[in-house]
Amino acid sequence: MLLEVIRKKHPLILNHANTVTQQHVADGISMLGASPLMSQEQLEIPEMVKISQAVVINIGTLQETTLPELILMGQIANQAEIPVILDPVAVAMPYRSDFVKRLMKEVKFDVIRGNAAEIAWFAGMSSQGQGIDADTRIEVQTSIPKRSAQLTEAVIVQTGATDVITDGKRSWRVKNDNPLLAVNVGSGDLLSGIIGSFAAVTKDYLQAGLEATMLMGAAGQLASAKVHNQPGQLMPALMDQLYAITEKQIEQISEVNEE
Repeated sequence: MLLEVIRKKHPLILNHANTVTQQHVADGISMLGASPLMSQEQLEIPEMVKISQAVVINIGTLQETTLPELILMGQIANQAEIPVILDPVAVAMPYRSDFVKRLMKEVKFDVIRGNAAEIAWFAGMSSQGQGIDADTRIEVQTSIPKRSAQLTEAVIVQTGATDVITDGKRSWRVKNDNPLLAVNVGSGDLLSGIIGSFAAVTKDYLQAGLEATMLMGAAGQLASAKVHNQPGQLMPALMDQLYAITEKQIEQISEVNEE
């Protein structure tokens, strides 16, 4: 597994973060063994990208004025063959849809992580986004994330009660039914940062997405068991688990099925 590689190499992960959750993301990346770097200044983007091993772009608190910065960040990373991860928060909303379309015209994303509604948008199903997000039956299917992967040429990590990781050809499902993670704002953003950490140490981005998702699910289960249904206590417990978890624990806890 890649966790020990991260802990040995301490890759630098550049984040254009959701300002609501950036502390959780930075802490989680650090606890994992990687190094977080947060920046929203266009003038320093070229030097910051060049010293990074992965770039994570989260549009949770987007502004129109940041589009040139994100394009520059992504293009420099593409040219340097640095993996770029997209967290397309609420992408089915009309303005956000347009924003992401413009961004994707200029930047190649290696991994896209989102919930079922967000991932469905990339498969051309944005009009059904709210219904898809509410229908847990669709989360365990792989046809929509597979289609999204084929259309975007990115590894797709669809998160929910069952996570789906696919490159459009190979697919895995990871059971991750953890209600305490679901109610904590920022757990998805944190996973995107963790995916960036894994992608930073391998060219196999499908494997990076799978192992990052397994890690998050296993750490979430261990943390939930410690806080005894107190969701407000989960994030500190989760950080402790990200710091201490072993590859053996991840393999023992994770329920993974390949399709």
